[in-house]
Amino acid sequence: MAIMLRNWCWFFVVTICVLQNKPAKAQDGVSEKSQITISAKPDTGFIKILLDKAIQLREKFPDSAFVMFREVLSQSKMIGYRDGIAEAFRNIGRYYSSKNDHEKSLYFLRSALPYCSDDMRGYEKTVSLYLAISVNYYYEGRYDSCAWYRYQALNYLQEHNIQNLDVQIDVYGRLLQFWLNAHKDIQNDPYSRELAAHIDRFEKQALATNDSSVLMEVYFQKAGYYNNLKKNDSARYYCHRTLEIGSLLNMSNGVRMSTLVNIGITYVEDKQPELAMEYFHQLKAYANEHNVHNRYEIFADIMMGEAYCMQKKYDSAIAITLPALARAESMKIITTTDNAHKNLADAYDALGQYEMASIHRKQYSEIRDSLNKAEKMEVIYDLEMKYQITEKDKQIAEKELAIAQNESRIKTKNTWIIGITAGLVLLVLVSLLVYRNNVHKQKIQREKIQNMQRESEIGRLKGVISGEEKERSRIARELHDGMGGTLGSIRGQLSMIFRKHKTTDVSADFLEIMKLLEEAAADLRHTSHNLMPEILLQEGLAKATALFCERVRKAGATPVSFETWGEAKKMPPDFELSVYRIIQELVQNIIKHAQATEASVQLVFHDTQLCLTVEDNGKGIDTSEKRDGMGLTTVRERVHSLSGVLDIDSTPGKGTSVYIEFNLP
Repeated sequence: MAIMLRNWCWFFVVTICVLQNKPAKAQDGVSEKSQITISAKPDTGFIKILLDKAIQLREKFPDSAFVMFREVLSQSKMIGYRDGIAEAFRNIGRYYSSKNDHEKSLYFLRSALPYCSDDMRGYEKTVSLYLAISVNYYYEGRYDSCAWYRYQALNYLQEHNIQNLDVQIDVYGRLLQFWLNAHKDIQNDPYSRELAAHIDRFEKQALATNDSSVLMEVYFQKAGYYNNLKKNDSARYYCHRTLEIGSLLNMSNGVRMSTLVNIGITYVEDKQPELAMEYFHQLKAYANEHNVHNRYEIFADIMMGEAYCMQKKYDSAIAITLPALARAESMKIITTTDNAHKNLADAYDALGQYEMASIHRKQYSEIRDSLNKAEKMEVIYDLEMKYQITEKDKQIAEKELAIAQNESRIKTKNTWIIGITAGLVLLVLVSLLVYRNNVHKQKIQREKIQNMQRESEIGRLKGVISGEEKERSRIARELHDGMGGTLGSIRGQLSMIFRKHKTTDVSADFLEIMKLLEEAAADLRHTSHNLMPEILLQEGLAKATALFCERVRKAGATPVSFETWGEAKKMPPDFELSVYRIIQELVQNIIKHAQATEASVQLVFHDTQLCLTVEDNGKGIDTSEKRDGMGLTTVRERVHSLSGVLDIDSTPGKGTSVYIEFNLP
């Protein structure tokens, strides 16, 4: 049980290390001899290039990258480039953490926080800084500070609604590791199960979006979780899945080497040293091939020492463990040295070198005692956290009660306010309705008065027009019956005289007189017809208009064409006569003033409307003039008396179009 517990701690330490040194992106093709020319006048573009180069170098050549990060910091400060300052501080802090100089690492990581931008990218960077700080506190044994910063990262993640899956899994993964380390009974710890459920949710999201990088992180976390549950088959499965996906993504050296170590640890725990050796040797070969010698190689060497002890190869165990122990002590990796001393004590004891065995056994006990104290501190801190959470829940309940009481009082006040406001609003609405009603009544009254005035005006115009038409009829009858009869009698008497006195001397003069009498009779008939056209009364508007246009054409004046559309309807005589007079007036205006070569009259009969259009190609009229001539004034009055709509469209030199629309009576 002690060996399994010790190896479980190893698995956790390896996981912590790889997450602390995880690169932002694995990049290839970077030479150790890469050279950067320092700009005399730094700008953000150059600083970004320098930063990218340093990130490429930081895993294989950390010291070279460190120099470049210092240069980034210097130049960013010169121009006040806040993002550059934040990135430089963060990466310098990571460098010191990898060197186990936690105080310097904390200084630079905390220095980066004020320079994080107030946007989503800055929020994500702040979370990563909190997590990096927590790792340093963990290695210093300050577990309270470690937990505080991890929960600070969680609060910041939730407060700013950070949706980046990489950031989310980093936060929940670190919290899961903390609780796995603080609890021995993982299966019955509800908080650990809740955090593991978050990791499962991230796995589903990554599978749904086919996000391989997130999926690799998920599998890496789940491998550690199942190792803590003593389910090493599942742990190895997720380790292999991590390697498979990582090979496609060109994973970082740290992730690959830590995963190989973790697989080996699971086989050591399962008492299968031969299988464990395969993965430790893979790690050693990879480290030599890529010239990467880091803490994971030390972990592998110490675990190989334990595997050699299981195989009873004690000399090999001593040979590989002693150098690894020396390197671990030089790098202050205290959490791994206890296992190294245990391996050496067992190996020396088996070889009969009891003095050396005693020395390492004593050192092992001392380190275990210090670690046990740390574990006790973690347990105490765990209890304190639970107590604080309980107190916090109690405080939250009290605050919720106070809030509920305040809400009740506020609700009562709001009810009164709403009631009073509703009453005032109702009063205002009633006042507005009364005011609007009065305004509406006044408007209706004004419209009635205006309608009465219009009706009075229309009645007056109709009376005038009716009087004019009656006078026209009287004059027409008198001309036809009186002067027409007189001219007929004169013509008859002269014809009788001509027959009695047929001589050559008077015949020419007489014929001229007869011709003049004929013309006078024709003019009289024409004038009488214009004053009161009988065909209008007998045949209707369409035929009367057609005859009028034909007479104008025959008279040798402007040719006037006539068109009618639709079914001509019989309309009241007064209405037809008024429309006929309008047509006469418009045509006479064309003949007198338009100087047109052609004109047209068009009547369109609809079911409920009559449309009249009179057009010519004459000189046009200036519609901008405010005063109309006598003819147009008469037309407007007649249209108004019939409640019609008049529209005149004319351009000087391009003719005139008059459109009139009547509603049929």
